[in-house]
Amino acid sequence: MARTRLLFACLALAAPLVPATAQAAPLTAPLLPASGLVLSVQPEMGTLSTTQLNCEPAGGLHKNAETACDQLLPVEGDFRRMKETGAMCTMELNPVKATLRGKWRTKRVDFQQVFSNPCVMRAFTGKVFDF
Repeated sequence: MARTRLLFACLALAAPLVPATAQAAPLTAPLLPASGLVLSVQPEMGTLSTTQLNCEPAGGLHKNAETACDQLLPVEGDFRRMKETGAMCTMELNPVKATLRGKWRTKRVDFQQVFSNPCVMRAFTGKVFDF
């Protein structure tokens, strides 16, 4: 019983010291990313692949998030406006549909495009749909 009273007395004396010494760190980074996107790739014959990409700051489940965000910034999130990378692709016909949906900064975005094959998709979209 005496130990319990001694413990409570010590806690009562120490309690006012904790808030005085603990300082919260200032918030330097935004709590939410400026852009949150869901990317999907649907081959005509195959399974749907989907991932999440956040930009500003880059993150999400996308394995190349930093590069993908860097490539989407100049086109304001519209991957259809990206320039071809110059990759060499075969003329195989294996259609694949690329879709990007979500929020780019302050506006809602919903873009999709069908490419003749996965190589052509990567040639036009860089690392955006490389997940």
